[in-house]
Amino acid sequence: MKTKNFLAACCLSFLLFLNQTIGYAKAQVLVPVGQTVGVTLDMEGVTVVDTADVESYDGKKYTPAKDAGIRPGDVIETINGTQMQSAQQLEELVNEQGETDLQVKFRRGEEEKECKVKAALSSLDGHYRIGVWIKDAASGIGTVTYFDPETKEFGALGHGITQQKEQEALPIQGGSILKAAIVSVQKGSKGQPGELIGVFAEDKEKLGSVQSNTMVGLKGVLDGTVKLNASMEPIPVAERTEVTEGAAQILSNIAEDKIEEFDIEIQKINKDEDSTKGMVIHVTDQELLEKTGGIVQGMSGSPIIQNGKLVGAVTHVFVNDPTRGYGIFMDLMLQ
Repeated sequence: MKTKNFLAACCLSFLLFLNQTIGYAKAQVLVPVGQTVGVTLDMEGVTVVDTADVESYDGKKYTPAKDAGIRPGDVIETINGTQMQSAQQLEELVNEQGETDLQVKFRRGEEEKECKVKAALSSLDGHYRIGVWIKDAASGIGTVTYFDPETKEFGALGHGITQQKEQEALPIQGGSILKAAIVSVQKGSKGQPGELIGVFAEDKEKLGSVQSNTMVGLKGVLDGTVKLNASMEPIPVAERTEVTEGAAQILSNIAEDKIEEFDIEIQKINKDEDSTKGMVIHVTDQELLEKTGGIVQGMSGSPIIQNGKLVGAVTHVFVNDPTRGYGIFMDLMLQ
């Protein structure tokens, strides 16, 4: 009898815990943001932007990296076993090694590769070079979609930052979001996507730290007491099944640091689409159409709100119709 009572109590406790857990998940609330920020990302390794000629003292031009099979978009990870973390480090190491063969390990998409490169002595500065233009960081303008008022975790963009034509998210070591201001708008037109032109200082006004770059957006944590879109209260996150075709709104920052609400229409729902193109949206707000022509670069991440719930974020614009674009479902962006 005692055993039965004990089991019954355990089952009751489990059910109570399960109900509480389910209730918490359904009651999840986030603060929709819509604020444009400066984004800086520290990449893993150094990325080859392009290969180049090295003009040597014999009057000939050499292309060591290109001849070894290195192409634009490749990420150089190590040289002679040393992890590459900056363009300056690569240049110094190559020059120190001189004419010796360099063992280079690099990544092309998800494929790991290895080759030997022999540097050429440049007649321009007397340094040994392998003939590559490289970068060790990326920066630009993007929109923060939401933050969690309890954990301070945020999500932005609604899509990943990729390198060139690769479909994988660019591997990063970290990064920052910084206070920015929109100074002008390049209006979108058919065949020509528009763009938000913003300014930010990389050494000031840090708002948070970027921890990961995924195919569904940037994820990170806000600094200290930072609260984006302070006038907006937390709202519930919509289940995918709650999203319907029809009227909705987006929050966007298209002038200075002012966040505004604009009307859109959700025209189509791809319920089985686990990608950044789960919804087709159409801008109907005349003010936004007059100022931007519709959706422009830099607006990626603008939160989509319907019936008082956070349903997703803007991700893409249709090149031939800037009044229309795609949105990602919030449940996918939160994964």
